[in-house]
Amino acid sequence: MKLASKKIVLTNGSSPLGKELLSLLLGEGALVVVGDINPEEIPSHGNLHKYKIDPCKPDQIERLIESAIETLDKIDVFVINSEQFIYAEDEKENWAGLKYLFQSNSLAPIFAIQKLTKLISVGLHIIYVSSEISLYPTPGYALYGSSKLAFDYFWDSYRKQVGKNFQFSKIVANVPSDQNPKRLAKKVFRSILRPKQSRFEVWTQGMQKKFFEILPFLLFFRSLLYGFRLKEEKMKKNSSPQTIPTNEI
Repeated sequence: MKLASKKIVLTNGSSPLGKELLSLLLGEGALVVVGDINPEEIPSHGNLHKYKIDPCKPDQIERLIESAIETLDKIDVFVINSEQFIYAEDEKENWAGLKYLFQSNSLAPIFAIQKLTKLISVGLHIIYVSSEISLYPTPGYALYGSSKLAFDYFWDSYRKQVGKNFQFSKIVANVPSDQNPKRLAKKVFRSILRPKQSRFEVWTQGMQKKFFEILPFLLFFRSLLYGFRLKEEKMKKNSSPQTIPTNEI
């Protein structure tokens, strides 16, 4: 087995990506600790330890890390699967929702890395699932993209700051509408086997990035496309039947 006795921690194991990745990890003999708000949705396995936590709360992230070290004796790989998604709601004034979005996609992952690199002095491999949306300004994804970009900036700066004591691998997922959990899980799995600074979910993302770097004016047409899709989404929401209040009992 490719991951026999490899000790891995994963957040949000009940998500579509989390379930696909768990299947690959456990199938290859890894010892896995999962932190999830709904651990009961994750099938049990002899090599799996589940902890009920809210991954956006720092005290619970800290408890997950300390419990994983106590259970596994050490952590070889920590996979940050933080994905609080929001679309076409950028204009809504929702402080609680905004706070939770950034806690989930930015603040909690930052705290997790700070805690990990403090408790483990050398040899840890941290893997993070980013999003293509954070690479380009995209209508409809302003809040989601900014929450991912905030952590991306920390990630790229911090990995240079801590030197070679740790390995950092980033997987850039496709735009949310085109993501494939099984394909994405295989990329994370490949990064565990062969660490690499950055991987795209599909090779065309890399080609597209190079293309936009050479011909940046094409980003204007990308924005037009996503702006059109956003208008369609808003029209769809506005045309959906509304429930009429009634006094009938």
